[in-house]
Amino acid sequence: MDKSLLATVIIANIPQTILSYVYILFNSLYTCMLAGHEWTQFAKHRKTLRVTSPVGAQRSTFWLQLPYRYSLPLVTCSSLLAWLASQSLFLVKIEVLEHDGPSGPRVVRPDKSVLSCGFCPGAIILAIIVGTLIMLGAVVLGLRQYTSDMPIVSTSSAAISAACHRDSDDPDDPDASVLPLKWGLVSKRNGIGHCCFSSKPVIPLVLGRLYVSHGSIVGDGGLVMRRH
Repeated sequence: MDKSLLATVIIANIPQTILSYVYILFNSLYTCMLAGHEWTQFAKHRKTLRVTSPVGAQRSTFWLQLPYRYSLPLVTCSSLLAWLASQSLFLVKIEVLEHDGPSGPRVVRPDKSVLSCGFCPGAIILAIIVGTLIMLGAVVLGLRQYTSDMPIVSTSSAAISAACHRDSDDPDDPDASVLPLKWGLVSKRNGIGHCCFSSKPVIPLVLGRLYVSHGSIVGDGGLVMRRH
């Protein structure tokens, strides 16, 4: 393959490579924010766990890691943006043919042929508009506040494990993982409440009081990890 052709193909496809990484970035961003939202909802509503292989009343994981109302618009906008990028910058190769003599065959004239990248201003403008809408959607979603008092743990396995440890005074809940769960106060010792997931009734948290969640203290400001 001609080196100039290879270089032009690479340049024309650079936007596609960048958009692929941008899609992964936004998918991870939406996944993190929506996972935090679903996590905090366990303090307001009784729900079953969402797992890869559901058992009993458990729920399956989302397709593309996101609820359909978020994943479908994201995939649609990303596909549209990728198509607009392909129309914005593309390979152009023009070969000039001339007759070799009055009755001779047509031959390619390399000195008059053109190999370059073409662009379309209209597609570039539309791509900028769609990209801006995707970024604004992420900003608007990021401005939404969690309405629950449950501490935000993101993907910290230590904090998630702390929230899942049941009270040692009431260990008999063997089917909790396949039943609807709620996070809240389950017991109280020495003025400090113990919070965890439970399939049994739980008590909502009260602002200004201290709660322990097996290795973590839940205060007014959030979650502070503490070793035992």
